[in-house]
Amino acid sequence: MKEQQVKKTFLPQDIAVLAAIFAAGAACFLLGEGWDGMGVIILLCDALMVPFYHHGYKLEGQKGLFRLKEISLSRENKEEILAFLEGKTDSLDLHPWQKGGVLVDVYYRKGEERQFARYFDYADFSKGVEYPLHEVTKEQISILESVAIDKK
Repeated sequence: MKEQQVKKTFLPQDIAVLAAIFAAGAACFLLGEGWDGMGVIILLCDALMVPFYHHGYKLEGQKGLFRLKEISLSRENKEEILAFLEGKTDSLDLHPWQKGGVLVDVYYRKGEERQFARYFDYADFSKGVEYPLHEVTKEQISILESVAIDKK
């Protein structure tokens, strides 16, 4: 299976929020009479938000934008989790009280059955190891969420 690349990008909501903040800063700056300082601060904050305000993801070979949901699971059950993501097993026997250490990144679009998941293992607080994306169903994701370490 060819590994698919995942790239962060802007969602339309991200662009709308950044544009609204820019418009507020520009309006304050153009008002003058004591408002120009506030406008400069708002514009500066907007410019500083741009690199960090990405909530969308593009998957290579897939059309459209996806959102990300992270599910924290136990590192002790790596083989069981990978087999579940690959579709080799239909259930997981994990316990939420087990020690964490791995994430399953789920890329989804609202209203769509087709989702993608990737097992992500951290190694001593460094970037870690990324595994290939697997196409999963909503039922598989709900099973993963039910055994998550820290439920949000």
